[in-house]
Amino acid sequence: MVSRGPLAIWHGLLLLLLLPLPSHGGPALRPSLPSQTTEDSPALHLSNGPGQEPVTIMTFNLTKITKISSSFEFRTWDPEGVIFYGDTNPKNDWFMLGLRDGRPEIQLRNHWAQLTVSAGPRLDDGKWHQMEVKIHGDSLLLRVDGVEVLRLRQVFGQQANNSQLIMRIALGGLLFPASDLRLPLVPALDACLRQDDWLDQQAQTSASVPTSVRSCAVESQPGIFFPPGTGAEFGLQEIPRPHVEPWAFSLDLALQLAAGSGRLLALGTPENPSWLSIHLQDQERPLLPPFAW
Repeated sequence: MVSRGPLAIWHGLLLLLLLPLPSHGGPALRPSLPSQTTEDSPALHLSNGPGQEPVTIMTFNLTKITKISSSFEFRTWDPEGVIFYGDTNPKNDWFMLGLRDGRPEIQLRNHWAQLTVSAGPRLDDGKWHQMEVKIHGDSLLLRVDGVEVLRLRQVFGQQANNSQLIMRIALGGLLFPASDLRLPLVPALDACLRQDDWLDQQAQTSASVPTSVRSCAVESQPGIFFPPGTGAEFGLQEIPRPHVEPWAFSLDLALQLAAGSGRLLALGTPENPSWLSIHLQDQERPLLPPFAW
């Protein structure tokens, strides 16, 4: 791309990179952290689009369950969304584990308790974290990287005779509208999950085929995830420039695309923030890898 004209028009140029991902969060870029790659174990991406639909749903027969704990490894840069949801009745007996402001959040509603609580460290650092959710007597325990970060007491009891005998667990989404949560959040979560072990496999009756359109087989590093509204501002007066006009600059982008559409990049100045914009549509057709313009 070539620009002709006074150099002064480039002072304060804004470069906004908006990846077309189902993402959300704060406006600041994250500091650089060491990259971390996935191991040989396959990982599941928890998002299949911008909505709340889960990537897979499992059902369990409660009369056959002997182990009432679940564990998995989890990695994300996204500060908000649903990790998993479980219920026997979406109206009055459900559970949700997610992230809000990067920290684990549990929402629960049943015959014994109704609550929303957050605890533990920030997990939106792009590293793999081991998480375990366990029911012990009338208590619910949450462990992160082997450390108990939350214990909720008197939140479970003996099931009534007429209670539902089937439990559903949905990964990366909800099975009711997000507005029905006790404290609504944006369900879509740009995250990866692996080494998962859900309840008692002997009690599992069915599982849907994962529908995620994304792969976790990439390096995890700053730049993989950009919340909407994230921007990078460059002062071109600090960039070496030729002493004669016209002059030019180029920008190289390395992309890994998924199905969907959205704005990829915008260039502008404080006076004209929409000077140039690039949108992507119909990404189901393969596009060339890194390109320059």
